[in-house]
Amino acid sequence: MKKNKSDVVILKSSVGSPPRMSIVNALRNKGAKVIGVDSDPLSAGLYLCDKGYVIHEATHSKYLSDILRICDIEKPNLMLTGPDKATLIISKNKGLFVKRGILPLCPDYDTAWACINKHETSDKLTQINIPIPETYSKNTVKFPCIIKPRFGSGGTGVQIINDKNEMNRHVSKIKDPIIQEFVNGTEYSVDLFSDFNGVPLSIVPRIRIQTESGVSIKGMTIYDKKIIEHCAKISRELKLMGPSCIQCIKNDDGIKFIEINLRFGGGSILSIKANPSVVSNLMKMARGEKPRPHLSFKIGLTMMRYYSEVFVPKNEILKMDFR
Repeated sequence: MKKNKSDVVILKSSVGSPPRMSIVNALRNKGAKVIGVDSDPLSAGLYLCDKGYVIHEATHSKYLSDILRICDIEKPNLMLTGPDKATLIISKNKGLFVKRGILPLCPDYDTAWACINKHETSDKLTQINIPIPETYSKNTVKFPCIIKPRFGSGGTGVQIINDKNEMNRHVSKIKDPIIQEFVNGTEYSVDLFSDFNGVPLSIVPRIRIQTESGVSIKGMTIYDKKIIEHCAKISRELKLMGPSCIQCIKNDDGIKFIEINLRFGGGSILSIKANPSVVSNLMKMARGEKPRPHLSFKIGLTMMRYYSEVFVPKNEILKMDFR
């Protein structure tokens, strides 16, 4: 792949997920040099970025030092974080990046914790009058219900429970479970991009027509005024920053918000194609320029995905850069 010579260098963590490469390609097409990191040397994204590094997982004690060493070598303008554990580490240590002249594009630690910890998410959304599913205790539960882990994303560990027997069977398998009302309806993923103060620069709702492993492989952008208004309020009140993906369910009774992910979603490339200002504003923020809101987008834009491959000779497979 041709290397970009750019005044904007972006460090992207966890480039192993195939959908994330759509975001990397969008940045490179805009002229950014993208440095990718991942703990798996066979992550395709490492070989599709301008440069790739194999590092420890975010759960490892050396993760932060790995990232900072790469920052000292590559001198990025901006870092895109994720998944959740990595975002918590980076948000908690923002000062270490800022003093190097690097913008970590994620909210402050308190906001990150409130979005990643689902108990806290429910509390925060309730405080700002955003509708959410009812949360039950084991003694007040109504069936059907949902059991999900306090920490997690992409639908991992989420179970629909129809009766008490199922409840007893599944509740012990989930660490620190949350029990909530089951909401049946159309699920929306809403891609937000927010400035340094939580002001939304782009809000694009989309429906997930078909998913595989929790990732949208067919989707369509939809205009819904109420969903957009709610998401704008969430962004401002919680002071989100950079990319986030908010999930909600809509039916005849209204809208219930279920999750806030502090990263580009697996299907966010659809929203970027519907509103290209997302990448333009990201580049402006990397340069230290003021981003500008652009809330219009292509309604009804439809995405259909297919697989693509990367081939690398054995002797060119990357090895762990730091031990």
